[in-house]
Amino acid sequence: MHSLFGTSGLRFTFPGGIDLATLSGLAGAIHKTFPETTDVAIGWDTRTTSMPLAQLFSSFLLAEGLNVHQLGVVPLPALAFASSLDEHPLGVMVTASHNPPNYNGIKIFKEGWELTRAEEAAITNNMDSDSQSSSPGKLYHKNILNRYMNNIVPNPEEHARLRFLVDAGNGTASHVTAPLIEEIGGLAICLNCEPSGYFPGRLPEPNPTNLADTLELAKELGVDLGLAHDCDADRLAVFDGNGAFLSQTRILSLFFKKKLLAGKGKIMVTSVDVGMAMDDVARTYGGKVIRTRLGETHELAMRTEEVALFGEPWKIMDPEWGPWADGIRSAVQLSRWVMEEGSLGKLLEDIPDYPSIRLDFKLKNWNFERLVSELKKTFPDCSLETYDGAKCVMDGSWVLVRRSGTEEKVRLYAEALKPDVLDEIRLKTTRVLSYLSII
Repeated sequence: MHSLFGTSGLRFTFPGGIDLATLSGLAGAIHKTFPETTDVAIGWDTRTTSMPLAQLFSSFLLAEGLNVHQLGVVPLPALAFASSLDEHPLGVMVTASHNPPNYNGIKIFKEGWELTRAEEAAITNNMDSDSQSSSPGKLYHKNILNRYMNNIVPNPEEHARLRFLVDAGNGTASHVTAPLIEEIGGLAICLNCEPSGYFPGRLPEPNPTNLADTLELAKELGVDLGLAHDCDADRLAVFDGNGAFLSQTRILSLFFKKKLLAGKGKIMVTSVDVGMAMDDVARTYGGKVIRTRLGETHELAMRTEEVALFGEPWKIMDPEWGPWADGIRSAVQLSRWVMEEGSLGKLLEDIPDYPSIRLDFKLKNWNFERLVSELKKTFPDCSLETYDGAKCVMDGSWVLVRRSGTEEKVRLYAEALKPDVLDEIRLKTTRVLSYLSII
């Protein structure tokens, strides 16, 4: 049976992209795959379809005899945190994360961790199983948010009162990130902090295009740091007081540097699209970088000793805190460092900012074998990696083409030491994609 799962959980248009039989089968498959589990926490994001979908899926879980603890509208990190607690070791988050409003999805956590590919395969294989129970479970309503927030900031702190612009994107962090920054001594200016599934402020993905007005406001206000989330707040985008959107690789590299300086492990497990600054940090501070497929850094981290940090652009996972992507805690931690150092520039001064691009194209068709062949011809001196898309690594530059695991898109990533080299790579690669009718 074809896997239900993509890069990160299930993702589909809704309504229309999933039917009742699949949802019912999924509930039964979860119960059969984890028969020792009796209690499941479920939360949902602010999308207009998320609460109805969560209620519907709750009814199927209850029919399987599972006790369901509804958390309501919560950030994904709070749901993952809830699944790390003994009272409900499985967690279900109804969310489409950064996808457009007509999408929705389901992410499943077990004891704080996203499911492994083997666990996802087991659920897929158990989809046609009979019900595991003859009596329904019990429904509970629970507030986990305060407990989660208290774990991020157990005690208020005092710092120089710098100014932070927080764009919550009308999502689940709307009433969470800004108050936490205030607790550690910052002055938080909150934008798009009214939870709404209509997303009146901007589209959910916190990319430079969607954040154009926010970046302009940051420049007008001259804030010390800008922070933005997607709908479920597992992602964090960062920008400065000049309205400049910062490289995700640099932010990840900063967090890795801090871990190495603190002696909290040696290894960074990250994804194929993370750039060269991460390797520079590893060389400078005595660490090691291991790259893997997007959506699978947690699996490699499970099996690797001395992991200091793991994650991918937008998503930072700190095993010292919890093994889930937590854009809220990352935002609070970065704000704390900025207040301690006095400026974002001081924090990043020894982390290179190499020219890079990340482009999205509408997918027309996908012919991976021909793509690999044409890239070999176009970049004959490159070392080609194909474990997640097609990545050509050259001396001082690289380019990656991969199919999105959540939308019908092709993503092109590239980085180089010089802007003119980057532009040449972009032109050559887009010609290949057009020639193959991929875009």
